[in-house]
Amino acid sequence: MTKADEITNSERQEGAGLPLEVVYQENISFWEKAWNMCKVPYTQLPDLSYIPRIADELNKNGAKKVLDLGCGSGWLAVYLARQGFEVVGVDVSAQAINLANTWASQEDLKISFDVADASQLQYQAGSFDAVVANSIFEHFPIKQAQQLTDKVNTMLKDGGIFIGCFDKVGGGPGEYYTLEDGTHVYTDKARKGMMLRRYELDELQDLFKAFKTMENDEVDGGSIFLVANK
Repeated sequence: MTKADEITNSERQEGAGLPLEVVYQENISFWEKAWNMCKVPYTQLPDLSYIPRIADELNKNGAKKVLDLGCGSGWLAVYLARQGFEVVGVDVSAQAINLANTWASQEDLKISFDVADASQLQYQAGSFDAVVANSIFEHFPIKQAQQLTDKVNTMLKDGGIFIGCFDKVGGGPGEYYTLEDGTHVYTDKARKGMMLRRYELDELQDLFKAFKTMENDEVDGGSIFLVANK
């Protein structure tokens, strides 16, 4: 057994005794600390081939008001606002929202940004025509992911659309323990508390079973691009 194996096993035993709610709060703390290291917004769109497709799907569905879940410093919200959509962005990190507001102000874009835990959102039922989530669910264990999906369904108007990208993530190098549902919880200094899991297609089908339709296909790096209609 290597030293890395010994550390991982030790951390796994330590984390196994923690309630999921405690582990989840550590995940939230990780994101606030991570975003606090960023002092100015990085005003470049990521190199992802499916970005224009998000706007195309929204337009095809007649969406006007869009919620960007886990918006971070706002790149997707900014992109959609440039395309003429009315956008609300939400993220658990106050610093991420500060950066997003700065970027939107620089481009004179009217975007509403809120600080909130995505699994505990308080928007009224039927508030949005669409909800988008790019590489967000990967940082939720199944229990919170189901809560989030249920909230998305409630927040959408009848006939509304959800668009999400689910990254093909793996264990990779690093120190982590594994929750019962397969979610990794990192314990190394750089990522302590961060949750990461890869969602299989059957898990996504179960998460979105309350939606009328769900379509998906493979995009960049094997990620799953998913469109679900309420």
